[in-house]
Order: sequence, then structure tokens, then C-alpha cells
Amino acid sequence: MYHSIYITDRPGSAPDRAPVVEQHRAYIKARANRILAAGATFAHDGKTVQGGNYIVDMSRAEVDEFVANDPFTLAGIRQSVIIQPWIKACFDRAFLIAVAPPGEPDVNEPLLSD
Repeated sequence: MYHSIYITDRPGSAPDRAPVVEQHRAYIKARANRILAAGATFAHDGKTVQGGNYIVDMSRAEVDEFVANDPFTLAGIRQSVIIQPWIKACFDRAFLIAVAPPGEPDVNEPLLSD
């Protein structure tokens, strides 16, 4: 199942980030086959890292482990983490959801492509 992970870092955590940035990159690279998209989020200056966004193909338990063992988490720079199930409705400039079924929306509704 896909999950969205939105992370904010502690203000002023840049000095704690620098020593583990290469470990974090290696951690992400080793799991890239489970990540649809990932990247840092920035302040309005376009330079100051404030956190990150991920879209991953993992169970909830795997997501919890992924976040908990990230070198940035272990270094104590994370302020908050929001994890939610996610559906690939629009991806790589293409709208993917077929005709919506009647009734309540279902995260398992058919997609035109996976």
C-alpha cells in the first residue's frame, strides 16, 4: 500500500543535520525501490531545509520502521511526522483513476495504470 509521509524538522536543526546527511542519503538510496518520490522541503528562501515529503510503497508497519530508523530521526532533528495512506490518482503528469465507483470513495478503486 502507498503511504504519504510529511516530515517537519526542528527549527535550528541544521547543525545536527550536517553530520548525518550522507548516512541519510545512503539510507534512502538503499530503499529507493520502495520509494515513489522523495525530497526535502524548504523555507521560502529556497535554501533552508525544513523537512521532507515521501511517497512510499510500504505497509504501515514498514513505514513506521522506515521513519524510526532514518539517520535524521536517530539524530533527533525530526519535529513532527504525519503518515497517511495515499492513492496514486495523478502521477507523472497523468490522471490515473478510472471512472469512480458509486458510493463512498474506496482507496482500492481501480486505476488505469499502476
